[in-house]
Amino acid sequence: MGKDKMLKGIIGLQAVCMIVLAVFVVLQQLPESAPASGDMPGAGAGGSDGEAAVVGDQAIRNSDWVEHLKKQYGDSVLRMLMLRSALDQESAKGSLEVSAEEIQSELASQMEGYEDENAFYREMKEQLGMSRDDVWSDVMYRLLLEKWMTRGIEVPDKEVDAYMKEHEAELSPSSRLHLRWIVLPDSDKASAVLDELEQGSGFEELAQRESLDEGTASNGGDLGLIDERDPFLDPGAAKAAAGLQPGDIAGPVEVAGGYAVIELLERITPPDPGKAAIRERVKRMIALDEAGSLKDGEEKLLKRYQASVLPDPSSEPTKG
Repeated sequence: MGKDKMLKGIIGLQAVCMIVLAVFVVLQQLPESAPASGDMPGAGAGGSDGEAAVVGDQAIRNSDWVEHLKKQYGDSVLRMLMLRSALDQESAKGSLEVSAEEIQSELASQMEGYEDENAFYREMKEQLGMSRDDVWSDVMYRLLLEKWMTRGIEVPDKEVDAYMKEHEAELSPSSRLHLRWIVLPDSDKASAVLDELEQGSGFEELAQRESLDEGTASNGGDLGLIDERDPFLDPGAAKAAAGLQPGDIAGPVEVAGGYAVIELLERITPPDPGKAAIRERVKRMIALDEAGSLKDGEEKLLKRYQASVLPDPSSEPTKG
């Protein structure tokens, strides 16, 4: 449905906003007193004019740092805060609510394909700098916005049934495959490599020596973890891998670059969420399609609260 990738993109943008916002807050709370002699630059630096870093004999001031952050990310951070304020006000009226169970269910759908919950949060931390609380908060506000946008939209059961029937395979959980391969010019060469493997030769060594795939040969043919429905996974390789168990080797397999010998190292299959959960997800997606884009929804919400950005006094020309 593309929803998972869309949510990850939103989480990525909001992660940047959260990081930049944290920098603003920290710098605004720095003590105004100058650093003691011998202190490291930036450690207890004075106010927004303290030193954030030193390069050679030049200092980078906190004020310069904040100014560049504000220019690059300020609009995104401010918009995020405005949207969250509007959603908080809607929630305070009692007309908008997201339960912990709904948030957890949405998170569970995002974790599909990861080894476990810890692996998901580890990637969020490493790639986006987000803690568990940050991810939870982002999902909560996303669901609040979706609920606000879809209020009053009724999705007939027959429409849900029709979509589920048409997209049955797409809606089922997909596995992630850890594959490695050796790409060879022809079937005979691939068969010869298979013989070497059966005689005890190492897969990694053969890949480095024989594989035509320059992108993976130096890494022992390792393709990493790939979603079994990834459009960039060679169709021949995907079909062959579907019938393998971890540790199995298949070949010769016809692929775009010739013929391959493929090994499945690991298969990570997410738990089936169940028909009821999938049905609710489809219903929500159809309602969102009818409601319009998230961008339009955000604009309508901000307009409802007469949200406006005030002039920045620091950017106004000094009189005199």
